[in-house]
Amino acid sequence: YGKRGSPPTIPGDAVLRFEVELVALSRASYWQKVVNEVLPLLCLGLVPALLGLIGYHLYRKASSPRPSKKKLKEEKRNKTKKK
Repeated sequence: YGKRGSPPTIPGDAVLRFEVELVALSRASYWQKVVNEVLPLLCLGLVPALLGLIGYHLYRKASSPRPSKKKLKEEKRNKTKKK
């Protein structure tokens, strides 16, 4: 409304009233209840678990000993000789 307001001026402590029309009431189905209530709780448990598993996998991968390039070349040569 700006600094001066708009006629009629609405005071800051005015009570606003709205008319609401109820169209329909219906019961939630089994699947709606599952989606609305159980799925969020399941996600709260699964997301941290999944992130933990990914972190564990990356930790194990980073801490495992890596064979040297020389060993890899030797193994590759041995495989080709066996064929």
